Amino acid sequence: MVVNSVHWFRKGLRLHDNPALQEALNGADTVRCVYILDPWFAGAANVGINRWRFLLEALEDLDSSLKKLNSRLFVVRGQPTDVFPRLLKEWKVTRLTFEYDPEPYGKERDGAIIKMAQEFGVETVVRNSHTLYNLDRIIEMNNNSPPLTFKRFQTIVSRLELPRRPLPPITQQQMDKCRTKIADNHDQLYSIPSLEELGFRTEGLPPAIWQGGESEALDRLNKHLDKKVWVANFEHPRVNTCSLYASPTGLSPFLRFGCLSCRVLYYNLRELYMKLRKRCSPPLSLFGQLLWREFFYTAATNNPNFDRMDGNPICVQIPWDQNPEALAKWAEGRTGFPWIDAIMTQLRQEGWIHHLARHAVACFLTRGDLWISWESGMKVFEELLLDADWSVNAGSWMWLSCSAFFQQFFHCYCPVGFGRRTDPSGDYIRRYIPILKDYPNRYIYEPWNAPESVQKSANCVVGVDYPKPMINHAEGSRLNIERMKQVYQQLSHYRGLSKSDNTDLKKQKKTVFCGLANNHQLWFGQNKSLIQELDEKLADT
Repeated sequence: MVVNSVHWFRKGLRLHDNPALQEALNGADTVRCVYILDPWFAGAANVGINRWRFLLEALEDLDSSLKKLNSRLFVVRGQPTDVFPRLLKEWKVTRLTFEYDPEPYGKERDGAIIKMAQEFGVETVVRNSHTLYNLDRIIEMNNNSPPLTFKRFQTIVSRLELPRRPLPPITQQQMDKCRTKIADNHDQLYSIPSLEELGFRTEGLPPAIWQGGESEALDRLNKHLDKKVWVANFEHPRVNTCSLYASPTGLSPFLRFGCLSCRVLYYNLRELYMKLRKRCSPPLSLFGQLLWREFFYTAATNNPNFDRMDGNPICVQIPWDQNPEALAKWAEGRTGFPWIDAIMTQLRQEGWIHHLARHAVACFLTRGDLWISWESGMKVFEELLLDADWSVNAGSWMWLSCSAFFQQFFHCYCPVGFGRRTDPSGDYIRRYIPILKDYPNRYIYEPWNAPESVQKSANCVVGVDYPKPMINHAEGSRLNIERMKQVYQQLSHYRGLSKSDNTDLKKQKKTVFCGLANNHQLWFGQNKSLIQELDEKLADT
């Protein structure tokens, strides 16, 4: 029997550790590697130019790698449900392979494709390689529900077997056994579109800070592993000004698009650690970023409403304000707070910001200052952030807005003090908001407090050349903490308090005092009744 395989690329844009692609090659007479792209969707989707550029670069790199193996990437325009019936007939396909997608939309789409393939008598082979673990197994071990605290998630993962070892890259020998004739007009029929074809204006577009593709991902991985001291000590380096800039060893966008296998990263870290530490088993903390990714994927996998508040069983229902004007100022970096505006400017220009910068702007938009729904912030990140995917983006926003996973709403990031501690000289602000470059360090984070003479000598008058702060942070954060307290009081009233809540209350009380110590502009008189209330609840439990 002749076996004509098609491998459908989606997120796993790589030739290394690609079990579904290996299945396509296994015993096949022909293999075609397909990527389906709908140009109409490109214009309608909430995805910005930096994300599209990264994707197109990843596809170009994938096509280049396949070319070296005497194959090509077939980029087909359209929707999968419209495209596949034609391709299956035209190419006489007998086997369709693709990587498992754990997200609800992906599972629904893939279910429809599998059903359609069966009607055509086509075998479908699906393999998991986008996550380290079988997410359904994690849920099963947690009494058939996803763990909703990271600590609980870590406990379950520690009981699992190690992730499957990654597979080697596709070889020339494998491809030669199932060589497919490439037509002379391949580039006319199946070329990778340009940004212009997708409807983007590219004049004046600066060079990409992050270049997409598997080749770049593997090069970065090698540089990442060269940080042997950091890896061996499994420590987070202290955040400073340099941390805020895009790093040549950063990997998150490559994991998101599957240009780098998470299993390859996991085992490289593990083996390097064990070699340097004389083969003792590495701690979970070494894989922290990978595990957070798995945590949010697990929480989202069976929850189609994970990206919204309504109908989402794990999300606290909070009466957020509707304020399109304030949302636009935040998204465009016009809040009047240089630290927040610099972060949002970097995000718009480069497609990436440091995780603590994400914390700062997410808190500011939601529970910290503007009291705008996390769903609005999530959509802005979806458009601009290279590493934003459905599960991790929505999960992170729920977490940072204290809508799920994390409930210490008394801790609020100050849009002045937080940045000043990270970058006392203000160099980060000067880089992304050059109109403030001549301000003295003393005033760079709060230029509205600078005397008029200082503002004029810096050639930037607040309210004329740079916006005034759009909100009084001290008043706004106090009001919002009170709002959050009322929301959580209702939860306590209707759900009661368990022993685990007792621990949470102690943490909340501790956080209040930490906030005072960290000068978050909260003073004891305003929190005295709140602290007494926590004490009473603790006494009752």
